[in-house]
Amino acid sequence: MIKASIFILILLLGSTGLFAQRSGSAPIEPDAFRVQALYRAGVAQSYEIEENTEVVRTHSDSSKKTYKRWVKYFATIRAIESMNGIAVLTVTLDSNRYKFTADGLDVTYDSQVDITPKNFADLYNYSGPLSRSFEITVSPYGEVTKVAGDQLDFWRNYLNENKNDMDSVLYMIWIQSLERPNLLQYGDLQKRVIPGNRVSVDSTWDHDFTLRVDGVVYSNNVKSKFAKNAGGVYVLETKDTIVADPQRIHAYGIPYVSDLIDGDAIVDHSVELTNTGTINLVTSNVNAWFTAKVSNEIFNHKIKSKTTWKLTGQYIW
Repeated sequence: MIKASIFILILLLGSTGLFAQRSGSAPIEPDAFRVQALYRAGVAQSYEIEENTEVVRTHSDSSKKTYKRWVKYFATIRAIESMNGIAVLTVTLDSNRYKFTADGLDVTYDSQVDITPKNFADLYNYSGPLSRSFEITVSPYGEVTKVAGDQLDFWRNYLNENKNDMDSVLYMIWIQSLERPNLLQYGDLQKRVIPGNRVSVDSTWDHDFTLRVDGVVYSNNVKSKFAKNAGGVYVLETKDTIVADPQRIHAYGIPYVSDLIDGDAIVDHSVELTNTGTINLVTSNVNAWFTAKVSNEIFNHKIKSKTTWKLTGQYIW
């Protein structure tokens, strides 16, 4: 009887030690949070979008041209459908203010004061989508799967029908202002940064990322990080480099279409998302460059740009 008890005790001690060893070697699962933008049908959100850009252009003869641009949009994003994490949003850039300064030039515009946009090519980039509502369909993981709008179709058709009677540079500016990269630059606050699933602090994920900076589209696969949980506000960060693909562009002060040759942008981008799924603030700091060619002239741009999307209110519509 004593031998049997000793044998059972040895077995118990052995199994306890084995359990302790396994428990000690197993990783402890960190706290995970569902990091997802949530939209509720019938709820609208108001944002102020502010963009500040400084550009230095260097020509082949080493001469330089500098300019600054400040733009503010007042935007409304209305959720018209939301089911199983898929949302259909109506985006309207309700009004904007604009200021452009360069050597010997100062152009200002306020859509709530000025009846028509001033005759200034750079301004047309920002006037094109103004008050032309469009719909974007967003997946649970922040991917925009569709961009559509009757007003967009109308103006695109109008531009194409009158293309032969328009200056080629102005046509390109207007049509690019209505294309997907420019619409999503201002209307898509997620930009795939918000993962849409459960993640823990300090975890990272890869995703596609696109910005339009000074009229140039940059994109790449980047890495984002769940930087911190600040009392129920999740801070997500993207610090990476995106690349400019060859494309046709308009550069201020050059009366012809230029062809982009090369370029990239260093991005420091952050998103503040509440634990209830509302995007409070997006901040995008970009240091970019590109090389372009017009006729036989090759020039370089260095661009410093900061854009913020700030929530100013929510309401039922």
